[in-house]
Amino acid sequence: MNVIKSTTTESVSTGTARIYAVILVGGTANSSVTLNDSLTGSGSDKISLKALANDSKTVVFGKNEVTFDSGVYSTISGSGAVVYIYYR
Repeated sequence: MNVIKSTTTESVSTGTARIYAVILVGGTANSSVTLNDSLTGSGSDKISLKALANDSKTVVFGKNEVTFDSGVYSTISGSGAVVYIYYR
């Protein structure tokens, strides 16, 4: 199991990744994250979450892992938002 913590829009993983959980922690504003199957944000959106300010949203895929073939690009918005991506 691996975990990535991200607070900004960026490429968080290269190559194939199987994501089995995502936690979005909202900061001082409503927050969102979209995980895209690419290195640059130009591929297919595969996972999107929203969280209210000072709240969090957790999604666990378990055995139904979401596979990213090219890489994982995270687009995050909302002041102080943090995303945790659990993958293999």
